Order: sequence, then C-alpha cells, then structure tokens
Amino acid sequence: MDQPDKNLSRLRALRQALASRDVERLRGLLAEAPGPADLSALEAVDLLERACAFGPRAAAQLVWEHVRGDFAYTGWALALALRCAQGDVARWLLKDERQDLLGGVRRPRAARGLLPHEATFTRFNLTRESPTLFVNNMDPTVSTEVFEDFTGTEQLAGAPWGAAVSLERTCELVLQLAREGLFDPVVFDDLLRACLVKAWHALRHAGRHQPEAARTCLGLARELLRLHRDCGMGDANVELIMGNLIVPKANPAIVAFVCQEGPSVFLGRLRTLSWLQDDVELLRAMVPRLSPADARGNEALLMALARHGLIDELTTIAAWPDTFTPRSLPSAVQVASSAGHAEVAAWLLARLEGLGRTRATARAGEGPRARTKAPTSRHPPAARANVSDGAAPSATPHREEGAQGVAPSDKTAAAGADPEADALARQILELARCEVVARNPFLASSLSLLTPVAGHESSSLFRVDGRSLGYDVERVMDDFVEHRRAPTHDLVHALAHCLLLHPFVGGSLRRRHWNLAADIAAEAVVAELMGPRDGLRGSREQAVLDQLGTALAGRLGAERIYRALGEGRFENAVEQWERLFVSDDHGLWYPEPQDAPADDGKGDEGGPRQGERPDRASDPNEGEGASEGLGAPRDGDQARDLPGADDDAPHDGPPPASGGAQAACEDARAQERWAKAAKSLRVDLETLSRSYGSQTKGLVRELAVSTHEQVDYREFLRQFAVSSEEMHLSDSEFDYVFYTYGLQLYGDTPLIEPLEYRDEKRIRDFAIVIDTSSSVTATVVQQFVDATFDVLTSASSFFERTNIHIIQADARVQGDTKISSLADLDRWRRSIRLKGFGGTDFRPAFRYVRELRERGEFDDFQGLIYFTDGWGIYPEQMPPYKTTFVFYDEDHRPELVPAWALQITLHPGEFESMSVY
Repeated sequence: MDQPDKNLSRLRALRQALASRDVERLRGLLAEAPGPADLSALEAVDLLERACAFGPRAAAQLVWEHVRGDFAYTGWALALALRCAQGDVARWLLKDERQDLLGGVRRPRAARGLLPHEATFTRFNLTRESPTLFVNNMDPTVSTEVFEDFTGTEQLAGAPWGAAVSLERTCELVLQLAREGLFDPVVFDDLLRACLVKAWHALRHAGRHQPEAARTCLGLARELLRLHRDCGMGDANVELIMGNLIVPKANPAIVAFVCQEGPSVFLGRLRTLSWLQDDVELLRAMVPRLSPADARGNEALLMALARHGLIDELTTIAAWPDTFTPRSLPSAVQVASSAGHAEVAAWLLARLEGLGRTRATARAGEGPRARTKAPTSRHPPAARANVSDGAAPSATPHREEGAQGVAPSDKTAAAGADPEADALARQILELARCEVVARNPFLASSLSLLTPVAGHESSSLFRVDGRSLGYDVERVMDDFVEHRRAPTHDLVHALAHCLLLHPFVGGSLRRRHWNLAADIAAEAVVAELMGPRDGLRGSREQAVLDQLGTALAGRLGAERIYRALGEGRFENAVEQWERLFVSDDHGLWYPEPQDAPADDGKGDEGGPRQGERPDRASDPNEGEGASEGLGAPRDGDQARDLPGADDDAPHDGPPPASGGAQAACEDARAQERWAKAAKSLRVDLETLSRSYGSQTKGLVRELAVSTHEQVDYREFLRQFAVSSEEMHLSDSEFDYVFYTYGLQLYGDTPLIEPLEYRDEKRIRDFAIVIDTSSSVTATVVQQFVDATFDVLTSASSFFERTNIHIIQADARVQGDTKISSLADLDRWRRSIRLKGFGGTDFRPAFRYVRELRERGEFDDFQGLIYFTDGWGIYPEQMPPYKTTFVFYDEDHRPELVPAWALQITLHPGEFESMSVY
C-alpha cells in the first residue's frame, strides 16, 4: 500500500475513533497519523469539527495538539460543540483557546496544498467581517448553525457524518456560557438573532410547525435579553435585531415576543412602518402585550389606534404615562374623526376635556369650577318634554321665533365665557364635520359655507340662518359628554335646511306648519345620509317618515308636507311630531320688526299679524352676528312665498330700519350661494359621485325640487304681450302746441289736451295647451284657468280683438276653444269641461298648432304655453316659435325637457299639486 492510501486509511480510522469517543484509541492513531504538514487544511479542520461535535474535551484537545492549533478555521468547530451541547469543549475553545465563533479563515503556517476558498470552510455563512452582518436577520451566519440539526453535508472531508442533538440542551449551554461572559458583544448579539430566527422558522410554515422548538428558542432569547438589560451584555445591535423581526406576515407569536420584551422597539417601528400602522388585527392583538415606552412611541400607538377606531385598545393604554397628553390628544381626535370613527373621537375628546378640567383645577388649587349644567338633550326644552314616550304636553310647544339673534361669535362671546370650553366645543363641531365628510365626501364644500358662531344660553343646540351655524357652547359640550359622540345628525339636519333653502321663505306663512315640514324633510335627508338616529327616537321617526311617504306618494319635500299640514290631514299628530322631529332653532328665519313686540309668530291664522312687516329689521349698533338672521320677504330676489301667504295683505307697520336694505342684500346673496351649492351638489351626485347618488335618491330629488326656477305665472304670461297703439286718452302724453300757446296767452297757465292714443303691450295671438291626462285633475286645471283669466282680463292686457287657442290634450288633441274676446274667455271659464284623461304625449298638440299656423289661424303668433305636470313624451324637433312648459308640480324631471324649451316651476302654493306621481 503506497503512502497516500495509508494516509487515507489512517484518516478513516481517526474519524471512527472520534465518532466512538474512544480517546485512548484516538491517541494511538494520532501517534501514527500524518503530521500537520501531511494534512490538508480541509482535513485538519474536519477532524477538529468532528472532535468538537462528538467530544469529549480530551479528544478535541488531542486533535488540537496534533495540529498544534494551526487550523485554517475554527468557527464551525465551536458552533458544532454548542449544537451538540459539548459544554466542556465549547468552554475550552472560548476560554482557554480564545476562539471566535464568528472568526474568519486564516492560512495555516504548515498546510499541504493550496488553501481552498474561505467559503468552503464557512459554508457561505456570514462571519464577523461580513459587511452585511445584522442587516437581515434571515441571512445565515455561523451562529445560525448552533441551532440547526445535522443535514449530512457538514463534512469537509471524508464521508457524511452526524451526531445526536437536543435543542433544549443547546439553548441551556448557550445561556450558561453567556452568563459566564464568554461571548463578546457581537457574538452575543448574533446568537440572540440566531435563536430568534430558529423560533421564526419553527412557526413560519403551517405544515411544519415546531411549537416546542419555538418555545425553547424564545425562552433563550428572553434570558439573553434580560442579560442585555441587566448586565449590559451585547450592544445596540440587539434593538436592530428585534426591530427586524417586525415584517409583514410575521408570526404573531414572534411579534408578541418583541412587544413584551422590547415595547420601545415595536413602537419605534410603528412610527415608521406604514404597513404596520395599517395592520388592524396585528395592532389589536399586540396592545395587551405592550407596556409604556417613551412619549413618541406611545403617541404613535395612540394615533394608530385612533385611526382604526380601536376603542377597547385605547382604553387599555389610557393609563399609560406620556400617552394621553394635551399635545397628543387633539391630534388623535383629528385622526379618528378624519377616519370616520366618531365614537372613538368622541371618547378621546372627552379625555381631552377631562385633562383640561384637571389642569384647570390644579392651577386654581380648588375643586372643579361650578358651571350651570344646561339640559343635555339635543332638543330645545319645550320640544324635549316627553320625546321618549310620545305623550302630549299640556301646551303646544313653539320655538322662540325671532326672539333672539345668532349667538355671539368667539370675538363677541358673552362676558365671562370660558375660552377653553369654546375651543372644546369647536373641536366637537369639527369632529362632527369630519365624520359627516368621511361618510359623505360630497358634502365637504357645502359644509364649508356654514361658519360656526359660538353662543351661550341658547334654546337649542344649533341655530342656522343660511350664513352661519350658531351653536351653544354649553349644550354642545354637555350633549357630547352625555352621548359620547359628536352631533353629526344634528349638523346634517342644519345643513339640509340650507341646501333645501328652508330658511329663505316669505314672512307671511303658517310658521308652525313650515317649521315642522322643514324638520321632517331635513330628518328624511339625515336618515338617508347618516342612517337613522339611535334608540326609540330613530325608530319612531322612521315610522312617521314611512307614513308620510305612503300618504304623499313617496315625496317628502317640505312644500308637500307643508301643504298637507295646511289641509289638516295630520292635525292630530302635529304636536307629537313637533316634539319628535325638532332639532334646531328656526327663530332666525322669521325676524321680528324692530319696533314691534315679539310674539309667537303665528298671528290669528298662523300668518303675520296686522302691521307686521316681513322685512328684516336690524340694529346697526349690535355686533356681528348679534341679531342677524334670514327670513325677509323675497319679492325681488326670487324667494318662495309658500301657500297661505297673502300677497295683497296690507303692511301698515313702520318702515324698515336703515340696516334692512343691507340685510336684505346679504340674505339674497346667501340664498343665491345655497342655490348654487344645491345645484352643484345635485350635479355631483348625478355625475362624479353617482355611486353615492344611487344611495341618496331622496336627496337628489329634493335638491332638484329646491333648485327649480320659480316664476310668478302672472308676470310670465304678460311676456306674451305685443306693443300696439290703442285709441284711449293718454294721461301721460299731451300736445306741446297747446301747452306753449297757453303759456304765451296766460303767462303761467299752459293748455293741456291729452292724446287719444297710447302705446301699450297687450296679448293677441298665442296658444295655451292644457294637459288633461289621467295625472291631472279638474281642480288644478280650474286654478290655472282662473289665474290665466285674471291676467288676460286686466285693464291693459287684452286687445279688443284677440286670437287665443286653448287646447286640451292628453295622448291626442281632445278639444280646441278659440278665444276672440273677453266675453268668450269668461264664458269658457265658467263652463269648462275637461276631456281626455288618458296617457300623456306632448307631440300631438305641437302638430295641431303647426296645422293651425299653416291654415293662417294666427296673424302674429307669439308662442305656446303647455301647462302640465311634466310626465309625458316631448317632441324632438324645435318649433319655429317660443315654447314654454309650465310645471305646476315640483316633481317633474327637468332633464327630460328639450333644451330649446323654456321651463318654469310655479310657486309651491300658486297651484296645489294634484299629481298622482
């Protein structure tokens, strides 16, 4: 046998002796074994690694002495000694031979052949010199091998081999050596990383769970961290290693370990990792395992919990120091409200209020300041009585109409007002606004039109006049404390009033009925946008809305409800409904005259009293917002006069104050602003926000109704007049020749002879088409005819000879009456007979008028007026004359009307709506 074969045979015998732990046989074989110069670097390291893995220490020392300690690499040998729990061997290498678990590869002094690449020794594991050490926890280092099982690839030379291992014993040995201080900081940190990674992998894959292995490794990590905290072992890499465990889809047990052992690490990562801030379930699970850290970390957790509305978890951390602070709570309230978590924001705001009171008490050195507690209900006192049980009160409740102005703003707040309370109330309003916008983003621009104006000792939570939102500071705060939520429903209620133009009404109307009608219409919008109110009130409101929806064909507009109330249809329920639906104060809608005593605003018949002027009276000496409101008559600014108004009622009261004209202009601008906002919102819901519009059909319908252009029909009809010279005495014109002759003859007495003609505008040729389909009744047609007769029979409206065709049509032309004189018109009006009552098609009437014009029936045809409810088939082609559709019902669909036709909607009370649609 040649020498190489002898050497291989002796190496195999040495490996067998090491595996059998036979020290004496090993000693004999080493005496005959090749010397260091005859061993390759790989063969020498392989023998050392086997000796350290199998033990005992004497065997490892024999191999060490045989090579004289001149090994290319010893890191894996130490790792295997730790893996196999060879405590004596590991302690000897660390303490006596001062070997480095993370040491690098060196070139032996006596080595046969070329030195292999260092990765062959390290098995491509990272060492102390690796630049990426601690960058990624999952990158394997030599320390990683301490906690691994044998895979059959550990040999550097010879056949595969392995030894028995026990992870529990390995962890015990590592901990013991760490307590003895045998690991330098870098090795200490890396062993901590390696055992945590072992636990990570033991829990990572569902089909290969090793819960006992994970428990053992986490136990070791926990003890190592205790040494780090108590004894200063390791260095700053410990926090980096712990933080690197916080990754997406990490096992909750690993994250929980970090929370328990390094809460500041978790909270620090929470500040910077957006995915962690978004992981609601992980946050919810980790909060019970966390403990307070520094103020910045605690605040990061507070913001994350507020953002997700985790109120139970917020309660858990409420007692933490440096968490619920005056600096952090306002931001948390804003975060929660922006995310739409009203309950959480309310709870946080209550904590902030409590902090403010505590600090005020501490500063004052006395108990909480006394403050008269206003009623905590969101209803005015008169309306609040018996809301829950629906019992009738002893007297009918009424709002304080016009008795007060808007509460003073922050700049003009009542003397003695608490600025801190005012600020908190504003935060509550902002919280309500944020929640409303979070649920209904399309309302953001509309809400911005309401300027909050603080006040005190008001009769209700809110007062709205179209320009500002008056709120009572004490009521807002007390309501918030009681209900633990912002008044979102009440805010939307006030906003609905403005969008539906409820405050912009004339002074002569049944105020009690209009207040109730407006509140019911607003609550219908509130239920649609924010959901029903809580508790019994919400269920009872919904029952009434359902009842009204059935009675009014599903149309819950304020005008329709007002009209129904005026007819006495729900007289027995009015008082109960007032208590149920009232939410804010409408007093600013009906301001009292400056010199008139305040009353309940009803008059004898629910309208203005004799001498009451609907014009606004304003005291110029009062501060901004002190006594301003909306509600002046809108004769000149296209406001709506509701049914029941007396257009011809005398106004004997005093003239308006000097500020009335300015206030009227401001009112007109406010009404125009809200009308534009309503139109914009309607277009938005039908286009860009149509996904919301499908859920807010009621609001879209009412916005369409409120923004219909409303025109005085009598004034409109006069537009069909044409100029003509009529033979009548003209009191405004005379002959200048006689005038100057009289001056010359008598000196100071002119002679005046009126001319016998004057230029007048009178109605001559046009056509009126009356829709006589089944959706129209004789009553509404008669009202239309009467109004038309009033205009045409006025002294200056009718030619002596005229040509008006009154056509009745449903799906076809049913009749045509030609009016040539006032006598014809009066005769037709008195004996009108409607024909038809079938379907609705506007086209036959247009064809019939075309035939009349072709036959020469008209000399100077001025146009056609079509009186209808709007539910029919429109012609596609534009006729060669002016066409106007006059809609007597608010529920028509203006988008179906051709662009070439004018369309007007009559005043809500000018013709009672009789449509069945």
